Amino acid sequence: MPHKEPGKIRNVAVIGHRGTGKTSLVEALLYESGTINRLGSVAEKTTVTDHDDDERKRGMSISAAVTHLEWEGRTINLIDTPGEASFQADVLSALRVVEGAIVTVSG
Repeated sequence: MPHKEPGKIRNVAVIGHRGTGKTSLVEALLYESGTINRLGSVAEKTTVTDHDDDERKRGMSISAAVTHLEWEGRTINLIDTPGEASFQADVLSALRVVEGAIVTVSG
């Protein structure tokens, strides 16, 4: 990642319950920004942030994953957090280091 002035960097956590589409949202943001050229899928086990074999086997995030994209001259660091309550420690850790959060809601 190229050096950026601090005012041009944003840190965002994507949080929500299990199955609300956090990983899919991060994947779509990466795709729309041009960071990746193929939209991955949780069902197909091809997402950027669910890269661990156990995550792919379970079909869910079990630890927070960090990725980034460039948008309108800014670097946006995205933290894709697990939604399963058993892994909430990673969510709390992510929230300590970000300026904002995108909350996903289902239903």
